[in-house]
Amino acid sequence: MSGPGDPSNSNDDNRWTPTSSPGSSGKTKGDGSGGGDGGQPNPCMFTEVTILASPNFAVIRTLAVGDILTVALSGARVVAQAAGGIAGAITSARLPEIIQCLTAGQDYVARVTTINGGAVTVEIYPA
Repeated sequence: MSGPGDPSNSNDDNRWTPTSSPGSSGKTKGDGSGGGDGGQPNPCMFTEVTILASPNFAVIRTLAVGDILTVALSGARVVAQAAGGIAGAITSARLPEIIQCLTAGQDYVARVTTINGGAVTVEIYPA
């Protein structure tokens, strides 16, 4: 039977889609007060918009807006990996969360949103 605490009574669409909004909180709808264990938001489900640091110009030249890069740990850095190599490093206020989530097995991708010379803006979101 459905009730207020029953997750099957939700109209939320649980499929992940990037928002292209730097102000997204990444939290799921609801306050988690429903019954059972499923009410807690997944802390690894967020989007983040940032500019790549230390861009690799040989790789940047091959990118286009809309390209999808893989986000990965590379030693002590988090990087955006393109087919031709590392495009640049990820820097973000959420970097500790990104590292923790990558270490826990969450995969992320980075969609190229703008390219302005060597400045590449990406939107990071769960794969």
